[in-house]
Order: sequence, then C-alpha cells, then structure tokens
Amino acid sequence: MNRSTSVEISLAALKHNYELVRRLTNNTRVIATVKADAYGHGAIETASALENLGVYCLGVAYTPEAVQLRCAGINKTPILVYFDLPDAADVIKYDLTPIVYGPGTAELYCEAALRQNRQIDIHVDIDTGMGRVGFLYDREIHRIRAIERLKGVRVTGFMSHFSEADLKDRSFAGLQLERYLHLRQELSGLFKDAIWHIANSAAVMSFPESHLDAVRPGLILYGSDSLEPACPRPDTVDFRPVMAVKSRILHIRSMPPGRSISYGRTFVTKRNTKVGVISTGYADGYPRALSNKAHVLVNGQFVPIIGRICMDVAMVDLTDCHDVKEGGEVVLIGRQGGREITASELAAWADTISYEILISLGRVNDRLYGNY
Repeated sequence: MNRSTSVEISLAALKHNYELVRRLTNNTRVIATVKADAYGHGAIETASALENLGVYCLGVAYTPEAVQLRCAGINKTPILVYFDLPDAADVIKYDLTPIVYGPGTAELYCEAALRQNRQIDIHVDIDTGMGRVGFLYDREIHRIRAIERLKGVRVTGFMSHFSEADLKDRSFAGLQLERYLHLRQELSGLFKDAIWHIANSAAVMSFPESHLDAVRPGLILYGSDSLEPACPRPDTVDFRPVMAVKSRILHIRSMPPGRSISYGRTFVTKRNTKVGVISTGYADGYPRALSNKAHVLVNGQFVPIIGRICMDVAMVDLTDCHDVKEGGEVVLIGRQGGREITASELAAWADTISYEILISLGRVNDRLYGNY
C-alpha cells in the first residue's frame, strides 16, 4: 500500500523460534500454522523459510491460502487445510490434505479420488472439548471407524484442539488429552500409520505430555506468548518477536495548557506540551482502542499516545523526549534504545489478543524481510 507505516520481518528470529520449538519438543514433527497470511507476517515468505528449514507440514485455514502457497512454488511440504471443504479437484491438483470433521465429506473425497484412480490423504478432527468442529470423541467413534473402509481416502493423521491450554489451571486441558489418548488407543490398530497431534503453541511450551507424534505451533513461531502470566514456562524459553512495526514523526507543534487533542476532546493538555503527529492510524491496523492508553518508542524513550487515534495519524506527547525531530523514527512494536514494546503489551492496552494485533498491523502495511 506504500503507506508510512512499515513492518520489518526478521527471518533470523523465525528460524530461532522454529529451532526452539524443535528443542522443546525433542525434535517432534512440526506442523507450522501459517493461516491468516502467517498471522500477518506474510504466508509465502514465512512458509518458504519454514520449508527451507525442513518443516514437516504447513497448516492453513482455507483452500485459497494453500493454493497461493503451491502457486508460489512451495511444493515439497504437505499442507493441511483446517476448516474448509475443499473441492476434491483442488485437493488432487494441488496435493492438499484436508481435515475431515464429518463422514459425508470423507465419502465425497473418496468418490472423487476413485474416479481418477487416486487416493486422497486426510486428517480426521476429533472434538474433545473445543466444541467447534470434529467428530465427537464419545459419540461418533463408529463413524470414524467407517472411514477406514473408504478406499479412495487414506487417514494419515488425527487432530484435536485445546480450548484453554494457555491457563495455569490445566484440569480441562488434561481431560481433553485423556479423551484423545483413549480414542487413540481405541483406533490405533485400525489406523496404524496415522500421526496424532493436539499441541498448540501454549501446549508446546507448558504441556509436554501432549506433544505426541507432532505439534502444531502458531503464535510462538512468530515470537509471542499466549500463556497467562501465572502459567509456568520452561527456563529455556526465549522466543523472539519476528515482527517490528515502525512509523515516523510527521509534525511537531507546541501547545499551551488547556488545549484539546483530536476527536472528542478526550485529552486536554495540562502543561506546555510538545505534540507529535505520527504517520500511523487505524487504517494502518493500529487499533483505535489504544487511544490514550498505548506508548510508542521515540529516541529510546517511552512516549504516550494522547487523544483519539485517527484514521491516518495519531498524536503523541513528546514533551519529555529530547532531541526529537520531524521525520524521526517511531517504534510501535519492537526495540529501540534498549527498550521494547511487544504485541502482547499492545493487546493488553487494547483489551484484545496479540493475534489480532499482529494480523491487523502485518496485513495492511508494507513488509520488509531480512535478518534483523
């Protein structure tokens, strides 16, 4: 879009995070989640880097995301399609592995594959307590068994998903894993070559019993941590943020006391104030909910956002910031002068989650890739 907000993606940090996942899981297979444009980091570039690192599999939400990767030359690595109901012709043409969460879909894939004298690999989703999609762990085992009789499909994996593995209270996550392991025991003789995976980012970090045959990290690959503060973390955890977001100072002006700033007059100066206008607004994915709450970094100092964030700009209080000039760099996420602002901090200020922050800022703005 060539707006004034820029996003820097560190491929060195991505490599570090991927290798850390491998160490934390004793080199268990990694199914890297690159859906939603790799959480705003750029699906093609991220998936390409992960393929070069030897990732076992990639995961996307919908078929067009998978097709985009295949058309970009990412052809060596299997791609799981989590939620879609892909056309069987696309599954075959682009060598995709759909997740099946109902018997009718498996039968459709079987029929299409047999017409072409082919066999389609599928993974089967088990609902152990997420309540979203999947065969019910306690009601539909007979339907799962029936899939084995379909000659046009081959079950190469089973998956489930934790609903709260990021909490210190592990009781429900433990119950989900118990249900999942019981089902694996029931079905292992029928689907001998299938892999079983349930561990998301939070479970990779804090629930080693769930690592099984493969793990399915998303957020931690990009350097953010979804665990609640009280949840224990391994001593070796050092995930590095892959994304940095930067803006610049468009204008600096001096305002006397008693002057209102921006729409709604939600901020009024209480002293002689040096107001900076920065080149980022909610059109750039910087949430309006950060108004009067967030800080940015200027010359290595924390500087508060003042007034409501506008569509294209926001205002900051530069009064206590020395040697600041128009055109100077502003860090929204990232490091500057030994200080850091993380996506998790922005999420807390905006009363949301870091996933939304990364996707919002990453997908709208120009991305620069390098070993930052």
